[in-house]
Amino acid sequence: MRPWLSFAALLALLIAFRLIGAWQGWMNVSPLPALLLMSMVCFQGRDRWLLPLAAWVISDPLLNAIYGQSMLVWDQWGLVLGLSSTLLLVSWVKRSFSWSRALIGSALAALLFYLVTNTISYFGLPEFYERSWAGFYQAQWSGPVGLGPTWVFLRNAVAANLLFTTFFLLALRPLSAYLPTPLASSPTR
Repeated sequence: MRPWLSFAALLALLIAFRLIGAWQGWMNVSPLPALLLMSMVCFQGRDRWLLPLAAWVISDPLLNAIYGQSMLVWDQWGLVLGLSSTLLLVSWVKRSFSWSRALIGSALAALLFYLVTNTISYFGLPEFYERSWAGFYQAQWSGPVGLGPTWVFLRNAVAANLLFTTFFLLALRPLSAYLPTPLASSPTR
């Protein structure tokens, strides 16, 4: 498969994840942290920023429209900081790259993103969260009254990241590369 075709398929898949999740009302079925992590681990040079940036720039205005917000929202520093936390995992995943390390890193990226963005919400939304340990717990677990628990956001993020990481790794190599070699091709004694 040509590299640009894998790139386009991954971009379309990520945008579909984000839009279908928003349209269905699923909180955070958006594997942007996994995409950023895998791009930084698997690609080289400036191109490794291209896929996550393109996915974000294309899908965010569409998501905002689905949520009934202005299509272009520039005050997304919480999202940027949450995604940036993913970069802390790049060297760990790269050090001894394997499928299991990539999947664990992807789940950890979702957790870091969740903790960073919910902590920013705790400090930035005093109308929702009182300044106490109870308010911080509410920001991290139960969410604002009437809006649903934030742990659902984490569950969906981890599931989306794991699924997307699997698709990402499969797109990099044909499935046959992961299957065991036939016994007939092994050397004879």
